[in-house]
Amino acid sequence: MKLDDVINTPGFAADPFPIYRRLQDEDPVQWSEKWNCWVVTRYDDVRTCLQDAKRFSNVGRITGLFHRLFSADQLAQLQPLIDHYAHGLINIDPPGHTRIRRLLHEVFRPSTIGRYRDMVQDFVAEVLAVALPTGKLTVVRDLAHPLPVHVIARLFGVPVVDVQLFAAWSAGIVRFMQSPNPGFELCMQSQQSLLELRAYLQKGIVARRAAPRDDLLSLIVHARSAGDALTEDEILGTAVTILLGGHETTTRLLTTTLLELSRHPDQQARLRAEPGLMENAVEEFLRFAGPFHRDQRVAAVDTTVGGKSVRRGDFILMLLAAANRDPRQFPEPDKFDLARDPNRHVAFGFGPHICLGAPLARLEMQIAVNSILAATRTFRTADQPIDWEFGFLRGPQELCLELTGIKP
Repeated sequence: MKLDDVINTPGFAADPFPIYRRLQDEDPVQWSEKWNCWVVTRYDDVRTCLQDAKRFSNVGRITGLFHRLFSADQLAQLQPLIDHYAHGLINIDPPGHTRIRRLLHEVFRPSTIGRYRDMVQDFVAEVLAVALPTGKLTVVRDLAHPLPVHVIARLFGVPVVDVQLFAAWSAGIVRFMQSPNPGFELCMQSQQSLLELRAYLQKGIVARRAAPRDDLLSLIVHARSAGDALTEDEILGTAVTILLGGHETTTRLLTTTLLELSRHPDQQARLRAEPGLMENAVEEFLRFAGPFHRDQRVAAVDTTVGGKSVRRGDFILMLLAAANRDPRQFPEPDKFDLARDPNRHVAFGFGPHICLGAPLARLEMQIAVNSILAATRTFRTADQPIDWEFGFLRGPQELCLELTGIKP
């Protein structure tokens, strides 16, 4: 089974999991010529790559891509984008990474994030108040896309009138990440979005240094631990990371979750009957329908993965979604089971770089899904084909739900 033969086919985007299974069984660590990297699919190998920062480094995982693809003149033009991805939380290894996480510990405690529960609940209620009388919900347009960006904007203390700017910048920055081999013009477009976002955030940082507010950006600006504080560049990098991670991934996770609940009416009915199952169900949403399909590292030394010799400097693409369906770890891995326990998925990563924003994503998922279940008797997808977007994130471009048996 050669991944290169199916990477660009519509069938792979619509349902990559049979391909993932064949790779796991036949060639679990395979070299891809098209992506110019090792592709790792088994759960144990993926966890090893995620956890062992001494062998599998975050340093250069994105900037190395630019140097591999572009000329010296092009690299000079992309310098702001390169500089951004050469620093910050997701681009460095311990001990530098550990230092930044320590400073951000208070910012991302579940109790801190929990302060925004009512705001999330109110937003979802407003969306459903419009959708319920029509019996239809256009998920991405009306809920899954605006919800996380409104939440992030509120966390950052951004005026409502600027929310759409945040949404546009977020989508623009991640555009180059949709392919392991992006073109130069695409990278330039992402760089422009990044520069505009950083300029906007810079003004907010200056304001909060002078007068702290009750928002997440103030917490980041004034984070302290043992006399240490984040630098200006670290504050900007962290803020951009939160925006991208909190918006793009949650949009796709919520959309794909609602799709799977409509495809599995027995599990939808079970969750209505057992609302106490919700926290456990969210973990299964993440395992079964997690949108973050692949993550990347760079081999820091000559080593081996799954019995294959990997040279220092080789790129390693870990298929997280494949690992989450590995039968060696999960019994009946293709079964959507909201009561699954244990459920040690890697949807948020694993090891030192496990996602800091996981509590926020879990909160948004619990409230949004609970609200839809509470307001309806059943829901199902409208009869129409689904067009999938599939890069490092995967999800339907749009999803239309028919809300039936609406409760009075």
